[in-house]
Amino acid sequence: SVQSGAAQGITGTFTADLQPRSGSNASGTATLELQDNGETVQYNIDATGLNNVTDIAISQETGTGRAPDVVIIRTASQSGLGPGSGALSGNFTGSELIGPLQGKTLADFVKAINDGKIIFRVQTVAFPLGEIAGNVTAGDNATAGNVTAGDNGDNATAG
Repeated sequence: SVQSGAAQGITGTFTADLQPRSGSNASGTATLELQDNGETVQYNIDATGLNNVTDIAISQETGTGRAPDVVIIRTASQSGLGPGSGALSGNFTGSELIGPLQGKTLADFVKAINDGKIIFRVQTVAFPLGEIAGNVTAGDNATAGNVTAGDNGDNATAG
């Protein structure tokens, strides 16, 4: 049997339309793209109208009314997002998953995206829970739309 290790052969692009909280005029888009055969996620954020960014995080709805962080992207000093238009890009791997996905793989992260549970948030001083936020969804060219860990004999099994 295949051990739960690398997210083998999973590819795809996922996007989040980042909408402002009430009282904010900021907006943005986040894109997540699986690379290196599902070993790495490259992210790109384009946003406008943000003041005093404190954190950029990806969270997972747990069904309890809470959405703990599963990836901390950046802190303010590294963000490159500000009052005008700005962009930020970088990447993360499965070893950087925290919270409910700690110790899991990027295949588990993709499954949570496909289950509609992953939220992308940009937090600011004025909006500590996220000035702009949006659910991450599969993009047009995602081939991971129907892939879940253990779907058939060829895939890694989770757990």
